[in-house]
Amino acid sequence: MEDGMKSKTWLLVGCMILVNIVGVSALSLGVHVPEKYTDVIAGERLYFEIEIQYPENPLRKDLRFEYDILTESGDLVSQSKALKAVETQASFIDFIVIPRDVENGLYIINVKVKDYEDLSEEVSSSFYVRKLESDQIMIYLMIILGAVILVGILVVLSIVMKE
Repeated sequence: MEDGMKSKTWLLVGCMILVNIVGVSALSLGVHVPEKYTDVIAGERLYFEIEIQYPENPLRKDLRFEYDILTESGDLVSQSKALKAVETQASFIDFIVIPRDVENGLYIINVKVKDYEDLSEEVSSSFYVRKLESDQIMIYLMIILGAVILVGILVVLSIVMKE
């Protein structure tokens, strides 16, 4: 063989070995917050759906899921972890509790999927949190209390007027 042909052959063999070593992941990951849960009250659960397509995985494989709730500026608000066994595809609903002390506004759920090797994927979705203000509860309580007092005064007046 010619020297040029030998070097091309070795180059081709080297590229094939490199491709086998690097490995390519065909994991497709999606997270979706159902419309019913795009507006959540602080202290309640945020439900979300995760869709996984992993066609190159013919056997059941354990995947680690990390759920992070972040503010718009990227500050961590809440975190949860789960371990799930997945084959070629899966779809499931999970939840994370929103802390009671968060402020009103837009938040992001960030889902990270990892295995025990080099697989790592990440997706995000947004939702709104509104705080159930204790002031609103106090206003409702005052309205009810005022109505009870008014009815009580009217009953007493009615009794006094009949005598």
